[in-house]
Amino acid sequence: MLGQVWTMIDAHCHLYSDKYTHDIDAVIKRAREVLESVVISAVDAESLWKSITLRRQHPEFLYVTGGVHPRHAAQLGEAELAQLWRNIERAKEELVAVGEVGPDFHRVKDSRLRQRQLLVLESAMTRAEAMGLPLVIHARNAEAAALEVVSSSRTPVLFHCFNGSPHMAKRITRRGFYLSFSATLLFNEQVRKAAIQVDQDLILTETDSPALSPRRGRPRNEPAFLKMVVSHLAKLLGIHPTEIGAITSANAKRFYRLSSQPCA
Repeated sequence: MLGQVWTMIDAHCHLYSDKYTHDIDAVIKRAREVLESVVISAVDAESLWKSITLRRQHPEFLYVTGGVHPRHAAQLGEAELAQLWRNIERAKEELVAVGEVGPDFHRVKDSRLRQRQLLVLESAMTRAEAMGLPLVIHARNAEAAALEVVSSSRTPVLFHCFNGSPHMAKRITRRGFYLSFSATLLFNEQVRKAAIQVDQDLILTETDSPALSPRRGRPRNEPAFLKMVVSHLAKLLGIHPTEIGAITSANAKRFYRLSSQPCA
């Protein structure tokens, strides 16, 4: 056992990954031992269905968002993208947000494909507003471009796995948008400085698992490891881990409106 349950929510992960195929029940069991809830981010039709299936098995613990992977946003044809949006809209009652979706300028270098990612983000914002759901953004090396697109958003916005500068963190949170921090806090000085400087009421924590493991020598991440992220964040902010756990959990509930979500 990894310890007593803190008030913590993993605000973003990918439990449908094939890296969990052989032991997903054990992964969820370990998560339950230390977490209050887990939010799964689906990025295509297959992961959306897998995520909803998991949610139905654990309706009081798992929640789902539905979005478009940045790579898909750059490459999918119009018909395929339209079908994915239809799938997301049909699943609306079982979702807590639209996303993740957004630009990834780290992996995508072609200017035309980057522009397409931004257009898909703009469409996602419009759809999130129409569905009455918050929007979760993936913006790697593209925070400024994404912020420009969503600056007028009428729905809550979260920049997940924030990896930008303190200045960019301030620009984002100045608009009342949220930031979610992952295990990059443990290894990236720029991200640590950003976390210190923003309003605590706009901070969430996540694992983005199975990627970004905080444990050296354990390449597969999982939701239960969120405790290490929260502990490090607490150390940076100079407060007790259970306090920042409670703060970030309350923020996640507010952003995702978890208290209003019906059980399947």
